[in-house]
Amino acid sequence: MPLADLHIHLLPGVDDGPTDWETTERMLAEMAAWGVKLVAPTPHVRETDWSDPQTKLFGLVELKQLANRHGIQVIGAAELWAIPDLPERWQKVLPLTYGGSGKYALVEFDVAEMPLFAEWLLFQMKVRGVTPIIAHPERYLWVQEDERNLFRLLGSGALVQVGVDALLLAGTPMGKTAWWLLRNGLVDFLASDWHSLDLPYPLAQGVQKLKGEISSEQVERLVWGTPRRIASGQLVQPAWMQSPLHLDIQAFLSGIQRPQRRHWWQFLLLWPFRRR
Repeated sequence: MPLADLHIHLLPGVDDGPTDWETTERMLAEMAAWGVKLVAPTPHVRETDWSDPQTKLFGLVELKQLANRHGIQVIGAAELWAIPDLPERWQKVLPLTYGGSGKYALVEFDVAEMPLFAEWLLFQMKVRGVTPIIAHPERYLWVQEDERNLFRLLGSGALVQVGVDALLLAGTPMGKTAWWLLRNGLVDFLASDWHSLDLPYPLAQGVQKLKGEISSEQVERLVWGTPRRIASGQLVQPAWMQSPLHLDIQAFLSGIQRPQRRHWWQFLLLWPFRRR
């Protein structure tokens, strides 16, 4: 099965990824050995980088040529830090979307606190024709503490990218959240967010972990089908619309409180009181 990785740091010396081209090539070789065919390097674009964000794509042409030798296609992209005036920088945002197509963009939020402008920002991106993709929500404390915060963002038309590294840490809050998102059908695609050779390639490990946990068709959608559609600018229906929780999410977004589900054993606990 081919793999696509749309959140990874490969451009040397640009951000906190590899420091030189030798390391980048070794990373590409390892990815190729695992069957990776499509990659989007996503350097961080922080608030201080907007004077000239194109510098974050420095070396992209060379990376494409290098990756081609390993049978890997490369498209440009970036990991955009969420700031309230992002729509005001729109002409600078568009080249940083996946493949520069103006269709999809990866957005990273603060780990500790959900910004008050988060829903508004994602909605503004959507109405401008760019579908926002929420980067690794399983890391955000405000999602770990209350998944309804993520529901708010899904209502803005966003997609969800989960990091496979979290799936390998099942006992942690981050891991538990990632598995909860996955098992409830809220994940649109998986990616590695790989930075260096200090750790084995996470996407390959994640695929091995998923075998036996979910169907092969689901794995294919998460690591190839949906990422390939995003890379080519094709329409992707958000995963949550087919999720077992879709009615709960719709009710929450509509301001309606759905009845709490009860397990069968809870009715047994209530039985003595019902007989009185």
